[in-house]
Amino acid sequence: MNKKIIFYAGCVIALILPLIKSVHAFASGISLLMGIVLASFAIIIVPKNLGEIRKLTLNSAVVFFGFGLSISKVVAVGSKGIFQTAISLIVVISIGLILAKIFKMEKKLSQLIVFGTAICGGSAIAATSPVIEASDEDIALSTGIVFILNTVALFLFAFFINYFKLNAEQTGIWTALSIHDTSSVVSAAAFHSTEALKIATIMKLTRTLWIIPIVIVLSILNKSENKKIKFPIFILFFILASIIATIINLPAIYNLLTQIGKMMLSLALYMIGTSLNIQTIKKMTGKNFLYGVTLWIFSIISGYMIIMFL
Repeated sequence: MNKKIIFYAGCVIALILPLIKSVHAFASGISLLMGIVLASFAIIIVPKNLGEIRKLTLNSAVVFFGFGLSISKVVAVGSKGIFQTAISLIVVISIGLILAKIFKMEKKLSQLIVFGTAICGGSAIAATSPVIEASDEDIALSTGIVFILNTVALFLFAFFINYFKLNAEQTGIWTALSIHDTSSVVSAAAFHSTEALKIATIMKLTRTLWIIPIVIVLSILNKSENKKIKFPIFILFFILASIIATIINLPAIYNLLTQIGKMMLSLALYMIGTSLNIQTIKKMTGKNFLYGVTLWIFSIISGYMIIMFL
């Protein structure tokens, strides 16, 4: 079969994966791995302008995610929820920066893992990577590590919820603060009850909203050589999408747009995977993976401390 046709067939599969219920929670990771495998065995030929297409696709995915962040929903959580997510964010980012020095991590890769762990997994990595000018390899490595830990979280928290005999509120808050991706947060909280699921969903939404100030701060700190601030225009559209979702109540449409965002993220990660090789998977092991695991352990512990004492 023509190698170009195989490449585009992979694009279609990547777009479809988030729509398949049995694998939608793992769509991004599967798409990334599919791209790496096809490229490593020279099964495909990629377009010359793939880098530009990938960047546009990734940025567009972030904008569509904005429609799923209605600020009005977050208000229902109250100041306590915002306070708890803020504390969690500060703790995880602070520990992440300290661990990065201990593990002697590459700066941009450690930042992506930190924000992916502290905020919301793949979405945070997608939003922050253009701002810090991360390479495709850094995006792939951080996404792969977060994907693996996110999968482990489903089983680990099912055990935690039962072992610690948590109530619905505690379960909802802890899962929302300590699991990377929204789909896994919801799945883990559902092990407990519908009430826990509702609390987890709103708390995770609150946590995800921290993408906005984080990206703005990163844009200010990450200056180009001529000292001009490089603010990513797509974040303005992301904020605009969130404002629209807050003012105009069209949940069905926003759910559809958010789903399109997930499809585009899956496609972008497939494209990133096609520009890499099998050596990238090897780099997910060793200190990079150990760094991600260690940071996540601290995130789990801090989340538990928050539900116990705040």
